[in-house]
Amino acid sequence: MKKGFITKYHIIQSLLAGIFITVIILLGETFSNNVINAAIGSSVALLFLHPKNRQNRFKSLVIGNLIAIITFILLHYLFLLFNQDLYVSISNKDFHIFSGVSFFICLLVMTILNSEHVPAAGTSIGLSVNPLDFSLIFFIIFSVLFLYLVKLALDKYGKNII
Repeated sequence: MKKGFITKYHIIQSLLAGIFITVIILLGETFSNNVINAAIGSSVALLFLHPKNRQNRFKSLVIGNLIAIITFILLHYLFLLFNQDLYVSISNKDFHIFSGVSFFICLLVMTILNSEHVPAAGTSIGLSVNPLDFSLIFFIIFSVLFLYLVKLALDKYGKNII
């Protein structure tokens, strides 16, 4: 495929990506947040524009997001155990250290397990800016599994367009 040349794959895969993320956002509108939508949207863009990328394999896409979820849950309960707020207030400003710690540990575990999925690190941040919400966690798992099923179809019919 020549650079700068638009093919049917560009149009179809971009259209499908737009439809997919619209459906996901509509389904999660009642309990999701903008950071989670952005993380899932990044996964959608990566999958539809570059379906053969190694970050779209099961180990990265699904396991990477599960690592983000598990990291968040473990840190959440660890912070509760020590009665620590999820943020530190300095000069009347709240600094969400929990988000940074969650992001750091999530990335570290993903690299150790060779299951890197960069948008999943955003999932850890999206979870950490809200109270623990299992419906949001189930929504993320559903979205990622559904996205992986789409990936299986793209393996057969899709092309890397970037």
